[in-house]
Amino acid sequence: MKFKTIFIFFNSILIFSFFFIFFMPFFIIGRDYALLFWNQNWYLAFLFLIVIGGMNGYFLKNWKLFSLLEEENWRGIQEYLEGKLEEGKRISEQEARILMNTYMVLGQAEKLLDLSKTLQTSSPRLFQNLAVELGVPYLLRSDPEGLANYYKPLFTEKQVKRQKWAHFSWALALLFAHQFSEARTELESFQNTSEEPILFLLAVYLLSTLKGEDPMERKALHERCAWFRSKYSPRQWARYVDRYKDNLMVLVLSRFIQDATTWMYGKSEVTHGS
Repeated sequence: MKFKTIFIFFNSILIFSFFFIFFMPFFIIGRDYALLFWNQNWYLAFLFLIVIGGMNGYFLKNWKLFSLLEEENWRGIQEYLEGKLEEGKRISEQEARILMNTYMVLGQAEKLLDLSKTLQTSSPRLFQNLAVELGVPYLLRSDPEGLANYYKPLFTEKQVKRQKWAHFSWALALLFAHQFSEARTELESFQNTSEEPILFLLAVYLLSTLKGEDPMERKALHERCAWFRSKYSPRQWARYVDRYKDNLMVLVLSRFIQDATTWMYGKSEVTHGS
C-alpha cells in the first residue's frame, strides 16, 4: 500500500469514527439527549484532536523519509539520514534501522561500523539497542580479531540489547581463531532450552563439530537434538525463524542457520563432523 494512501486511509477512519460516535446519539435518541451526551463527553473531542494531531504530526515529520522509502530510493534515504547525523541531529531507532538496512541493500555493510562509532558518541542508549547488529561487518569478514574486540565487551554489558547474540559472536571469534577448547566452553552456555532457540540450534550444531569420543558428551548432544525436534517440527521452525527476518544477525547468518536446520532435521543421529 502506498504511503500517501495509508495517510489518507487512517485520517478517513479516524474522522469517520469521530463523527459516528458524536452524531449517532442525535439520530438514535434525539436532539435533547444528544446535547446532554455531548455536554457530558466533550473530552472525547479533545482526545480525538490529540490522536489525529499526533498521527498527522508523525506522518508529516517523516514525510520525506516515507516518500523515499515508497520510491525505494536507497541513495536518497542514505543521503537524508546521513545528513541528519552530520548536522548533529538525533535519529530515532526506526530511522537508524532503516539506515542500517539501506547500507545492506547498497552493499555498504562496512558503513555500519562508522554508524556504530557515531552512535556511541551521540546516542549511547540507541547504540546499546543496536550494537549487536552494527557489528555484522566482522561476521561478514569472518574476522576473529575484529569479532573479539567488538563483541567481548558487549556480552558483559547488561544494558546491551540482544546480549546473547553478542556472546555467541564472541564464541564464533574463538572458533575462527582456532581456540576450540575455549569456544566449546562458551557454546555450552547456550544449552538453556528456554531461551534463544536460534542460538541453541547453532550452538548444538557447532558443538557437534567439536565433540570428542566421550560417550556422555555424545549422549548429551543426542538428547539436545531430540528435545529440539520434539519442540519444533520443520514447519514450525521455519515459521519461527521467519519471525526474525528483520534481525540483521539472522539475515547475515541465514546460510549458517539453514545448514544447521538441515543437519538437525536431516539426521536422526548426531554424527555431523565425525
